This record gives sequence, structure tokens and C-alpha cells, in this order.
Amino acid sequence: MQLKILEEIIEELRIPFKDEERIDSYTTIGIGGPCIKMLFPQEEKQLIKILKYLEKTHIPYFILGGGSNLLAGDKGYEGIIIHFPSYKGFEIEKENKNEVVLKAKAGTKVSEILTYSVKEGLSGFEFLAGLPATVGGIIKMNAGAFGKSVSEIVKEITLYFKGKTFKIKSTPELWNYREFKKEGIVLSASFKLKIDTPYGVKERIKNYIKKRKETQPISKKTFGSVFKNPPGNYAGKLIDLCGLKGYQIGDAQISKKHANFIVNLGKAKAEEVLELIKLAQKKVYEKFKIQLEPEVKFLGCGI
Repeated sequence: MQLKILEEIIEELRIPFKDEERIDSYTTIGIGGPCIKMLFPQEEKQLIKILKYLEKTHIPYFILGGGSNLLAGDKGYEGIIIHFPSYKGFEIEKENKNEVVLKAKAGTKVSEILTYSVKEGLSGFEFLAGLPATVGGIIKMNAGAFGKSVSEIVKEITLYFKGKTFKIKSTPELWNYREFKKEGIVLSASFKLKIDTPYGVKERIKNYIKKRKETQPISKKTFGSVFKNPPGNYAGKLIDLCGLKGYQIGDAQISKKHANFIVNLGKAKAEEVLELIKLAQKKVYEKFKIQLEPEVKFLGCGI
């Protein structure tokens, strides 16, 4: 009955959807079974109405962004997936001689903002180059690389939480390492970008991508970093010192290039990836008495 009403709402709002859509096509590691229904909302009113109904009826749902930082189970997900990259777009809100404020919807891809940044000579997003993520995703995980974090360039965030939409100014206490502490679903965010030259922005992007290629398996199927770096150390280094680089279970392999990445060599299963995650945790704890905390999120599976 609840799903029937949901289908009526979807039809009324003209939201594109797919029944029993497999998740593996939407994740960067290429793993994951089917969900009950995948929705592709493009407007805020569609999104809000669907979220309110799902919360009211307690139908399980999951917000899917760029598909990185996620491991979905082999049997899929017994719920509704809301595919955010359909909810995209950005605009310049404010501008002065040194800085602009760019507001982007949560489904907007980082790559789209980078393309615009190069064209207009706007600096701030370069360190995220090569990251297959959306605005919502980089906010929720406080994405970072090369000593920089998203929290440094965020001005304001629009959130949906328990039926209400509200804006919140970015302040240091809202952020942790790889975490935005405020509950809710990110609808949009405003970023402070410095006015630069197209050449300068392009060169920095090239340098960051070069660094990623040298140290990370970015051409392979992977969800990104497996573990958060423990204080004062590096997860990849600890895993490497345990002799696990290149260790393989089925088609899942701890990357030979960077030990904090797991690669899908072909038809890897979530269970194989989970076994590698548990093995790395076990070996690192035995050798260094350090408990590695996963950075990757789990859907329909877990350790």
C-alpha cells in the first residue's frame, strides 16, 4: 500500500525512476545488487515531497551521489535510492574584485565546477580534481586531499532535516576530519572561490591530477580511501608495513600502488572486499595496536 502511494506521488510529480535497478552501475567500484526503486528527482519540490513521504512511512531510503566512498552489498538494498546527480546546477551568488560565491545544488559533480572554474579563472576547488564526487558528498565527508579540506572553502549549506529546510553558516565547530557533524541531507552549498587566471587554475588542476596518478590507482575501479588516517599516521603506510599490498581475495585486491585502496579487478563481490577490509584491520591492530576506522560507507552490507 505504501509503495503504491509512493508510485502515485512519483507519477504526479513526473519523477524519472527505474524499478529493481542494480547499484553497481552507479558506484565507482562497480559493486552492488538491485534496489527496490531508484528515483532521479531534478527539482527541489520533487525531492522534498518524496523525502517527506518516505520519512512519514518509514520506507528505507538512501541518498546516492557520485557513487564513490560507497560499498553496496551483493544482494542489493531493500529500499529506495534517490539518485542525486540528477539534481544539479550552480550559479554565482556574489562577486567582488577578489572573490566570488558559487552556490551549487547537491547533485552537481565536482568535475562540472572544475570545468567552470578553469573557464572563469576561479580558484578553490583544484585540490578536488580527479575526485568522482558530488557537492553533497564532499560536504558530508568533508572531502580533502593534499593537506586541504572542503570545510576551508564552504560559506553556507542548505539542509533538509525531518521535514524542514534550513540554511546554516559554515563555522569550524561544524567539521571534523572527514566529517560534517550536522545531521540532515545536503540540498545545496555556497563556496568561496578566489578570482585567479584560467591558466593558473588549469595548471594547479594538472599538478593535483598528476600527483593522484602517481600515488593512487585512479584509473581502476575503486571507491577511494578505505580507512581514515589515524592521528599522526597514514592508513596506507600501516597496511603496507603489514605486507598486504597486492593481497587478493577473488577479484578484490588491496592496491599495489596505494594500500589504502581496494581495487575491483573484474567481477569482485562485496563479500570479498569486506574480507579484505577486516583482514587489514586485524593485521594493523595486531602489529601496531591501532584500530583503523573505515572511511567508506556501507549499504546493504557491513563489517
